[in-house]
Amino acid sequence: MWGNWIEKDKPNLSKVKSLAEILNIPFFICSLLIQRNINSLKEAQNFFRPNLSNLHDPFLLKDIKKAIKKIEDSKSDKIMILGDYDVDGTTSTAMLYTYFNNLGYNVSYYIPDRYKEGYGVSINAIDHAIQNNIKLIITVDCGIKAIDQINYASLNEIDVIICDHHLPDQKLPKAYAIINPKQSECKYPFKELCGCGIAFKLISAHNSISKSDTNVNDLLDFVALATISDMMPMIDENRILVYHGLKLMNQNPRLGLQNFFRFINKVDESNVSFNIGPRINASGRMKNAKISVDLLVEENPERAITISNEVEYLNQKRREAENNVLESIISKINAKSFSNVIYGKGWSSGVLGIVASRVIEQSYKPSIILTDFDENLLSGSVRSVPDFDVYDALKDCHKYLFQYGGHKYAAGLKIKKENLDDFINEFEKTVKNKVDGKMFERKYKYDLSINFSEINLKNAKIIQRMSPFGLENIKPTFRTNNCRLEGKLNFVGKEKQIVKSVVFDNEGNKLPFISFKRKDEISKINSTFDILYTVGINSYSGQEQVELTIKEISIN
Repeated sequence: MWGNWIEKDKPNLSKVKSLAEILNIPFFICSLLIQRNINSLKEAQNFFRPNLSNLHDPFLLKDIKKAIKKIEDSKSDKIMILGDYDVDGTTSTAMLYTYFNNLGYNVSYYIPDRYKEGYGVSINAIDHAIQNNIKLIITVDCGIKAIDQINYASLNEIDVIICDHHLPDQKLPKAYAIINPKQSECKYPFKELCGCGIAFKLISAHNSISKSDTNVNDLLDFVALATISDMMPMIDENRILVYHGLKLMNQNPRLGLQNFFRFINKVDESNVSFNIGPRINASGRMKNAKISVDLLVEENPERAITISNEVEYLNQKRREAENNVLESIISKINAKSFSNVIYGKGWSSGVLGIVASRVIEQSYKPSIILTDFDENLLSGSVRSVPDFDVYDALKDCHKYLFQYGGHKYAAGLKIKKENLDDFINEFEKTVKNKVDGKMFERKYKYDLSINFSEINLKNAKIIQRMSPFGLENIKPTFRTNNCRLEGKLNFVGKEKQIVKSVVFDNEGNKLPFISFKRKDEISKINSTFDILYTVGINSYSGQEQVELTIKEISIN
């Protein structure tokens, strides 16, 4: 196990000492800050107090002035917001609808059906716009590859503004305007906004030009939900947007979300990832994502409860479908291969992404889960392991693909049925070549080795203020060696799978802990052991106390 526990590079001691003197906080916390490139008083102030004034100027985005002018000129026309069916797409759609509807625009929204239309801008969506006399479509979280669909819209005298954050191809759609920081010639300094983040930039710029009295920052809860759920890097603008969005959720929760917050003491990024995001996603996975947009824009309390109950029901159905697919997949995993490409007839395509992630938990290799889209095509979800660019691997296999798109660690694709075997062979070969024939090995990175004497309530609160956590600002993980258990183990949870007790370090310092996934290992401990853990604060009993969450164990 030790070979897989990797300590991050230790920061320069003189830099740590200097920062500790400036900030007057413990040495080990300053080490954490320098590991995150926080090297000065000003950087620390910006980090601990994310300020909206530090957001980049939206007018640096290519085409944004052109897009705003078009929107302004279209106030007397019908405008349609066209979003993707995941959290990023539905929150983007709800946010734009809320903003423009409040300004008196004649605006509607359209979310494609995952099962009938698939991802992104569909011909069905354009037909819907034609039938409803729409003159302007604003896409969110999709559209950057919709060349034929945008041409079709143009032929029918419909202009399209694309707001997307996915990687563009060399050839771009002939849209009226494209707002995407990843397109060439776009000088926007931060490239890692999600779709909702880019939509927020659009309304921020529009609001400043139109000089309305709307406070666009009241819409940041949408951006926080999307940024967290789409697993965007929690740095730069994303961290600022999420910090203030979470604050808004706790202080003034949106009506459509209140039902989901009933049993949450304080909404944080973890609640969004594991509790709220999956619920918003469930409608698109199991029925139609328009339901989630309806919920997010609803202003009638009784109607909001009705829709949220429907979403809750769909989430339960999603869990059942996910477990059913996973059960049928486990036996198909080949331990000797460098990748998993698994097809199943009749699986619910709405849960393939979640299942692919769970397959990686079992086998730790890039995984693609496929099912039937129609008579000729298969559709699938792709997930990857840390440090392996699966989008790049798909690009190398593009000749066998009908359609694909996504990010470094997550993507979607369609493939003709007759090409499946050739694609499986090519993808396996591509992955194997990219890792030089070395099997993927699960590694656990930690920040620092410390003893429990460093961990008190005051320091735990400082660590907590390093949130919101996410990619590139991972919650600090610590290592302590030669620990021991004394006292009774308590097993809690529906299936008694969660362990709670007390752990001692080698100096006799003790702290309470909780472990969600290491019941078997902890139950068998009869010697000293080493642990990797994060530090949190348990306040459910009415009193705040430090609590460790044990992630990994190595028994000595």
